[in-house]
Amino acid sequence: MTKDNNVKAPLLSQQEDNDIWTSSSSSSHSFQLEESDINLQELGNSQHYVAYSIEEEKQLVRKLDRRLLIFAMLGNLIKTMDNTNLSNAYISGMEEDLNIQGKQYNWMTVLFMIGYLIMQIPSNMLLSRFRPSRYLPLLELIWCILTLSMACVQSVNAIYLLRFLLGAFEAGFYPGIVFLIGTWYSGKELGKRNAWITIFGSLGSALSGLIQAALLKIADGALGISGWRWLFLFDGLITFLLAYFGYKYLPDYPSTTHWLNSKEKEIAIVRLNREGRETKQNTWKSQHIFQSLVFNKYIYFLIFGWTMLHLSMGGAHVLGIIAKRVGYDAITANLFTSPDMAISMLAGLGNGYLSDYFQTRIGCIIPPLSISIIGFSLLAAFIQPFGIFYFAYIIMHAGLAATAPVAMTWASEIMQESIELRALSIAIMNTSSSSMYTWAPLVLWPVTDAPHY
Repeated sequence: MTKDNNVKAPLLSQQEDNDIWTSSSSSSHSFQLEESDINLQELGNSQHYVAYSIEEEKQLVRKLDRRLLIFAMLGNLIKTMDNTNLSNAYISGMEEDLNIQGKQYNWMTVLFMIGYLIMQIPSNMLLSRFRPSRYLPLLELIWCILTLSMACVQSVNAIYLLRFLLGAFEAGFYPGIVFLIGTWYSGKELGKRNAWITIFGSLGSALSGLIQAALLKIADGALGISGWRWLFLFDGLITFLLAYFGYKYLPDYPSTTHWLNSKEKEIAIVRLNREGRETKQNTWKSQHIFQSLVFNKYIYFLIFGWTMLHLSMGGAHVLGIIAKRVGYDAITANLFTSPDMAISMLAGLGNGYLSDYFQTRIGCIIPPLSISIIGFSLLAAFIQPFGIFYFAYIIMHAGLAATAPVAMTWASEIMQESIELRALSIAIMNTSSSSMYTWAPLVLWPVTDAPHY
């Protein structure tokens, strides 16, 4: 029997031995037990062992994909739609209906970001202490109520309050779902799934504008309700449906998820334990968590790298403005963004799959970052001819988009000593990167500088 070098080879019980040989009795070929047929792994630190087939592991992963991954992808899509629906509503009649003036719209976005920054770390720490299958859907439900309330606002002050609360309750979703994904998927599966979550976030930005355009054409004035209010009603409804889906199907932790049988729970624990990733709740005290974080040699690099990545991402959102400033009409300028977005999404997905296939994270971070640097260098040198500029812009954006899901996957794997430490690390990284959006657009990418950013 081939054995795993990381564990002692246990003796199978007589019953297990009979089961294995019985399962092969219908075959005319002689039975040969291979490592690819049965995995023998120690469960936790005890002397309990679990034998499972590759097919059983695949069935577990498929079950997780149908529940956890679908919730994560759709949740990130809806979250992005909710982040952008204010701007869609603003240009679709909200400005006139509520008499929004001066910098009032800017304050709406600032208050959202303040709530978002304040609550990311506390939310992820609460998530690590409670049941994810209840905590995350509860956030979605509150987020749903607040979004529906946006359809009823009659004053700017009401929007200020609701936007702050929306930011606070949306803050826990992305770092929370990245944390939960890292609590279930192994290293050979994690990169591609983080890539899919990222792609659905990008789709949310595109869908929000299309949905608003459709609602303006179909529902504007229906039942005496303006089109921009219908957008908030629509977003609130789909958020409620997602909250219900999460309540029914979202997992907790490998040892406590009610829709897994005992064998599946054991497989789920073993898969991550063999990679050194902790799956148990409340294993560390708060003081221990913060001490481990402060003295961890990787956390500072992760925070800095993730923050700089998102700071650079700011340059990926001004293509349409630049195209219009160099002479293209509004329709053409907007069309330029579609190939750029499509290529960037494919780059992110492809790099996620490559990082899982070759089992390397840094090897799938340095090459796309290097391509982005080349793109930024060309952008600094060329505005015209626009063909060179457009090519440089695409490779810059694609390189950054390819790096993001792999970088977060790497963080999930490095910070694996306890689930609380991983939750805190991911939240700090995301808080630091999100803080860039409070000043970078004004300092690095002001519209007045276009096209010479």
